[in-house]
Amino acid sequence: MTYPIGYLYPNEFAEPLVWLPVLFSYSLLISGADLLLLAFIAYLFNKFKRTVPVLLVVGLAFYTVVLLGPLADLRNPDRDPLLFSHAQVIPTEAHPGVSLIALQGAVMWPLGFILAALFTLLYFAPANYQRYLATRNPLRKVLSIGIKQHSLALKAFLKILAVVALVPMAFWAIYPASLFATQTSLFIWLNWHTLVPMYFADTFVVATAVAILAIWLYGVKKSQNELSSLLYIHGVAALSVIALLLLQMAIWNTSYGGSPFMSAASHIMEWFVPVIALYAITFGLSLAASRFLPLSLVVPFTGLVAAIVNKWNVIVRAQYALRSGLAFLEPGEEVLVHEVPIMASIVAAGIFLAIILSILFPLERGHD
Repeated sequence: MTYPIGYLYPNEFAEPLVWLPVLFSYSLLISGADLLLLAFIAYLFNKFKRTVPVLLVVGLAFYTVVLLGPLADLRNPDRDPLLFSHAQVIPTEAHPGVSLIALQGAVMWPLGFILAALFTLLYFAPANYQRYLATRNPLRKVLSIGIKQHSLALKAFLKILAVVALVPMAFWAIYPASLFATQTSLFIWLNWHTLVPMYFADTFVVATAVAILAIWLYGVKKSQNELSSLLYIHGVAALSVIALLLLQMAIWNTSYGGSPFMSAASHIMEWFVPVIALYAITFGLSLAASRFLPLSLVVPFTGLVAAIVNKWNVIVRAQYALRSGLAFLEPGEEVLVHEVPIMASIVAAGIFLAIILSILFPLERGHD
């Protein structure tokens, strides 16, 4: 269809958003995979000993809720179970190729969930047994599954579980970005060359921010060494996002500078400036907090705000660029207003589940 601004695809008139903004909230909960990833790596290398319990509980809570992400990709909720019963993970003559949503939702998520849940149960089992001896609460005895201490055999098995679980967690950490990058009909995602590494670093900022907040809730004086390490990781992740955004800006200016395609790209790049500024503040505060501990309480909030603004730009605003890449449709407020309560409820579900898990598993005695 020819139009004054160029060629337009028919569905650009009817549906500017391919995926509803609700997926934005799922993208925040994807940080649960990074938290679990960090917990498994920490356990394998005997680091963050006091913070591993917090990383496991919050990570498992967020990761449990995040399954709703691929289910939400299916436009018919009543057909959601088909993701498991008819997952297209093996190419056939009738259906060539592999569904990324099916691979992640029907294979990687169940595998990751089982491994993470089993690891968490076994990791906290001795602590729950000690709680049972102190309180005689039968629930504690059930959760201890008869394990009284962190024996050499248990530690060896946990290390095996951690190594195996790294695979699905790594897949999930970049799932949204890989999903977006495969949408060849959307100009911005198709041409966002740094999308996958930028998204991974962005999500890692969210994960470490949540971990730092959790340490403050748990008791910052008990975990100062772990907090310093997390601040360093958080700062490096923030700096990585800055570098990747600057690189993407340079790529777009080089490729489309002076062409009609810059009309869409420039609307996305205009949000790069506040995001880069927020991440620069986060990086600076991360360095300063290593010397002045109270500043570490501010770091997660600046990091979260930066990640939220960046994710909104990547996930929601990017969908308003026409498939032709020749124009940008301003977001309609009437669409977003209806989505905000749903987005908030999804994040609240992850937080609520984290609270429940923190009651079931004694964080203060989780480490061996």
